[in-house]
Amino acid sequence: MGCLRNIINLAIIILAIIGFLSIGGKEYLDANVIPTVKKVNIELQTEIEKSGKTFTELSLKEIGEIVWNAIKSTMFTKKVSGDYEITEVKGLMGYDTVIAEDIKSGQKMVVIDTKDKPLLDLSKDDKAELKADMLKLAKKHKAAPIKFDDIDIVELGKWKALNKDLKYAKINIKDTSSGRDITAIVSTYPDEKESKMIVTFAEKTKFSRKIAEKYLKTKHYR
Repeated sequence: MGCLRNIINLAIIILAIIGFLSIGGKEYLDANVIPTVKKVNIELQTEIEKSGKTFTELSLKEIGEIVWNAIKSTMFTKKVSGDYEITEVKGLMGYDTVIAEDIKSGQKMVVIDTKDKPLLDLSKDDKAELKADMLKLAKKHKAAPIKFDDIDIVELGKWKALNKDLKYAKINIKDTSSGRDITAIVSTYPDEKESKMIVTFAEKTKFSRKIAEKYLKTKHYR
């Protein structure tokens, strides 16, 4: 079971990479993908040397464990801090991401540092146009944990997040992979020097804006 879990985890990473690859071309690869791959490769070589075997002498289980450990040690850190379980992902396809799960409710808050590349323009007031942009973005990121074919934008407004007054879109979606009704708030912080994207989501009956606002007042997302 452990080997199978490692292989599944690796498959998820590969799907994420495929999703992100749809964003750009050679310049994007050279700036973001190649450095990450090199870091993982260095860690892989270190782990293989520690095993005392050559690659061909390793079993499938050992290979799965070594690959997953190399990826985790290169890009992932996980910890529990206060009311949150926090996973930090460094440099995956050029983005630094902090994923926090509120332990009591299960609601997730995701803050993505997209550098100088805003992923979504929330300055638009036309819901139909914004919906089209959001569906297009979702299609590019096919490896996202929630799958959906449609979006219901129920509210556009402003809230306090990242110590700024930001525009947001509150949406309802049907997760086609699980059949669950999901409510989410999507918000962005773009300027000339940096850009961040916030996504907080939970099952529709459990979603709470207050939970997200409380978390976004902490320093965990930085």
